[in-house]
Amino acid sequence: MGFVAVIATLSIAVVSVMWRAEDPEIHSTLGFGLLFLLSELATIPLGRVFFSVSFVISIAAVISLGPTAAALAAWFGVAGRRMFQAPDWLIRALFNGAQFSLSIALAGLAYRSLGGPIGSIRASDFPGVIPVLFVAAAIHFLVNTALVTGAVALSQGESPRRIWLEHYSGIPPRTFAFAVVGLLFAALYLEMGVSAIAFIVVPLLIARRALQAAAEMDAAYEATLRSLVTAIEAKDAYTRGHAERVSRLSSMIAGQMGLAERRMRALRIAALMHDVGKLVVATPILTKPGKLTAEEYEHMKSHPVHGCEVIKEIDFLRDGEAVFAVRHHHERLDGRGYPDGLLGDEVPLTARIVMCADAFDSMTSTRTYRRALSVEQAMRELRRCSATQFDPLAIDALDRAIRKYGWEPTPELYEGEQTARPVASVHAGV
Repeated sequence: MGFVAVIATLSIAVVSVMWRAEDPEIHSTLGFGLLFLLSELATIPLGRVFFSVSFVISIAAVISLGPTAAALAAWFGVAGRRMFQAPDWLIRALFNGAQFSLSIALAGLAYRSLGGPIGSIRASDFPGVIPVLFVAAAIHFLVNTALVTGAVALSQGESPRRIWLEHYSGIPPRTFAFAVVGLLFAALYLEMGVSAIAFIVVPLLIARRALQAAAEMDAAYEATLRSLVTAIEAKDAYTRGHAERVSRLSSMIAGQMGLAERRMRALRIAALMHDVGKLVVATPILTKPGKLTAEEYEHMKSHPVHGCEVIKEIDFLRDGEAVFAVRHHHERLDGRGYPDGLLGDEVPLTARIVMCADAFDSMTSTRTYRRALSVEQAMRELRRCSATQFDPLAIDALDRAIRKYGWEPTPELYEGEQTARPVASVHAGV
């Protein structure tokens, strides 16, 4: 609440100062405010954040009317489609309006101070206006995403850097493309007046539809992958939820290691799919309460290879690091792992992260072959095997992540257990 109050106060102060300097026209401000409202009613969910084409309106408003009118108009976009369904909608509205208004105000001031044309666009303004436009777009994007990231991080107790990398690091190219669309909209508006809206609505709708299609495609892909994971877990009740937990742990480790958003996404999906090859492993072997025989163990060791073959059939994972993470998540740094016996740095980083997350979750979950260990016991076991089986950097990153975010073991009892479980886990290699 204090963060929201500070941002709102700062936004109002900045806009008030600019108002006295510019005294913008109210009717034009209201017109762009309506466009902001309409664009925010059509937001697109991307993970825990929402994206809209209102950035185009922002750039057009700055160029057409100046920073003050653009900042004031932004306050009209506070009522998103889901806003009033939330119990804290008033705080959300205040924050959204304040942070967006502040982002536009600062971007507009930069645009104006660098000599960007306001109120008219002439042929002589090109190409000089393009770099100025890109500077303003970068400021708008960075301020906007930094404030939203800060709010999410404070409310959920997560790392701002991790949230920003996960949700926003891949957006800048799209932002600059939308800035050019905003410039086009401004040129049409200044030449034709309100009738220009008819010429810009169609490209905006196309842009929104493209973003929505991409988001829906990602969701469809992940839903398909999760159905495969469900099929695996149906064979062995004691691995239920394991894939999701390994995916989450892998993301936590990667966040502490500073991996880029693109690699984090591939890693998250690879971790979710790391055991997909167990679909071809015989169910009695998966659910066996005692230690596996040598023959059974060899059969179990084939699952990374089969999993890799499954991953290769998925277009957006075929050429990425996900394939290597799935195939090599049972390798060891000392070369005694499987299926290829890779040594040291030959083991891909994504595989080293997944193997650490996989072993940690296996140890802190009750399985058919042993009871769950505590977080402290599991970390000690990882440390004991550091540099021989597990990457020390991945262990350190996991330790930092757990200290920061916490982790709850899953110590459910093995119902009807009659056989004593071995201490070692042949499945996780620990």
